[in-house]
Amino acid sequence: MNISQLGAGIGKAQNQTTPFPAASQTAQESTQALVTQIGGKVPSTSLKEVTEAIDSLSPLQKDKAMELVKVLVQRNGLSNLPEKLQMMVTSFSDKETTLQNLAKVETYLEKANLPTPVQEKLIDVIRNMQLPQTLNTKTEALHFIKQILPLLGLNFEHDLSNFIRQGQPLSEAKLEQLKPLLLNYMNQATTPEEKASIGQLISKLTSFQLLTREEGNLHHVFLPIPVNMENESKEWYVHISSKKKNEELDPEYCRVVLLLDLPLFSSVMVDVLVQKKVISISFQHSYPALESRVQKSALLLKRKLADTGYTLSNVKTECKELKTTPGMPLDYLKAILAPPQEGVDIRI
Repeated sequence: MNISQLGAGIGKAQNQTTPFPAASQTAQESTQALVTQIGGKVPSTSLKEVTEAIDSLSPLQKDKAMELVKVLVQRNGLSNLPEKLQMMVTSFSDKETTLQNLAKVETYLEKANLPTPVQEKLIDVIRNMQLPQTLNTKTEALHFIKQILPLLGLNFEHDLSNFIRQGQPLSEAKLEQLKPLLLNYMNQATTPEEKASIGQLISKLTSFQLLTREEGNLHHVFLPIPVNMENESKEWYVHISSKKKNEELDPEYCRVVLLLDLPLFSSVMVDVLVQKKVISISFQHSYPALESRVQKSALLLKRKLADTGYTLSNVKTECKELKTTPGMPLDYLKAILAPPQEGVDIRI
């Protein structure tokens, strides 16, 4: 996986900090602590805007906002942070999945008497993303993931920047991905309701992109995977943290955190840590019978990993209900946005 295709670097905050009356001391102190941690400085007006933006949110959204401030400070400093924070919190608190958002956009496209070439291609992409999946085998799962990720167009802006810098035309395939097609369709939309549905989906895709970032010597890659299973739209997430090795993610030193919404097991968070080909795995789930199933499979998994040169050191399971907030669970956000810590951990 080539790092150069997966997102922008870390911005730097500027200017000096001056005290001001805080709308929320907790939000102010937490944000300032993050800025201090990465060695940046922030103007008092920007910090005040961030604090007020957090205070304007509902109680269920405030905890998510405090987690998302971390990634925005690390990626962009505090440039337009209140607007970006509001976009991400709204997107990650959306009760509708990406596929449900796509279905709303599709209804508007189907009403067009003479759809444009862009609209016709967008309909094709949406319908391909909505195809039912069985995913009973590893081969089926890998084939599906390889198909779905390019359709999303999450690298569009990065690829566009590279092509412009190199004086090359953007390939037709890149322009036929979901995000560029939606951006093009937005210019053709005629009603406020139509534009609102398109904008909601674009904001969600942009929010996903912002979770791909650099943090010190680590690279964080976030991959959303919308999937239709048993005629029900699901949202899967994959977050990869790794050191860079020859411009690629290092498979011998990485951390992968998955959130899977499965028909039988419901939501399962899987945390996989790889250090020098030694692997530890933890499962956080809400299905009591999963623990015995995992333990029964551990020996087979250990043998299979050994065949590929890896050692399984530990497997843990924890039966725990994920906090039921709309959209992306808070527990998952906390897991993938936790700051670097001391200790034996990929986040060192």
